Amino acid sequence: MIRQRVLVAILTVLLVSGTALGAPIVIKFANTVAPDHPNHVAAERFAELVASRTDKIEVQVFPAAQLGSEKDLLEGTMFGGVDMFQVSPGAVSLIQPEFAVLDCPYIFRDVDHLERVLHSEVMQPLYDKLEANRGIKVLDAFWYYGTRHLTTKDKPIYKPEDLAGMLIRAPEQPIYLETVKAMGATATPVDFADLYLALKQGTVDGQENPVATIYTYKYYEAQKYLMLTGHMIRTIVVGINADLFDSLSPDLQEILVESLLEAGQYNKELMLKAEEELLVELQNLGMVIVEPDVEAFREATKVVAEIFEDKWGRDLYEAIVNYQ
Repeated sequence: MIRQRVLVAILTVLLVSGTALGAPIVIKFANTVAPDHPNHVAAERFAELVASRTDKIEVQVFPAAQLGSEKDLLEGTMFGGVDMFQVSPGAVSLIQPEFAVLDCPYIFRDVDHLERVLHSEVMQPLYDKLEANRGIKVLDAFWYYGTRHLTTKDKPIYKPEDLAGMLIRAPEQPIYLETVKAMGATATPVDFADLYLALKQGTVDGQENPVATIYTYKYYEAQKYLMLTGHMIRTIVVGINADLFDSLSPDLQEILVESLLEAGQYNKELMLKAEEELLVELQNLGMVIVEPDVEAFREATKVVAEIFEDKWGRDLYEAIVNYQ
């Protein structure tokens, strides 16, 4: 790891030296979402904002896992090959376990609560720990990804008991698997790349994802019912190689941070609008929208926080829940 960090430092010096000779610093900014997803559209806006404010930095954006999976992007940012990433808190938790708290079911009251928490002093110790331990600096942890809802093929779900005996796909991360289990189903891990086929073939009875994902990946072709469980209000974390960021002059650092915050707000607007419009579009495509007993699901999934509190500490969970 030491050799890899030294290599990153050497590359950073070369980049800065090149800038002194007139060549811009190229920052590779990568994600795993589709090119038409609001997260990527906002990433392109970030690149445009930076370009409009300085000719010393060129941000190149790579969507749709062109530079690898979320794990690949994290490792690439730590060791070289990628400079910046957009990844889920669940992915970050693989290298800094406390980030999994952000995916705890019903921990956030709404999108505004999510935003306030992620820009607050509550989260700063976590950001500092990630930088100290992994060499990754969080530039903004609030890029709204969407609110996750449940879908099924054959029957509507109104309460946790209705999921008994059903196979519901969950990402292969412990907190997601335990959440689906607590909701009343049998949690079945399926790789995201294989999910559409698994739904079409009936390998699983349902899945859970934000509205934009359900629409973009055409899950409506294999799922009839969309339950507005709202069990996770999700964000995307944007991080950068800390050595690279520290090598930049204060004015360039400020341009990056301000541009990213502005693009993050643009992303929020895009995503909220998309969720509203795509819900109507999914109905037009044949999906039945179901209003379930959200309080019953909230109560059923309280156990998830207890299962994982050793990973993030009960104090952090309570601080987030109670943050105003």
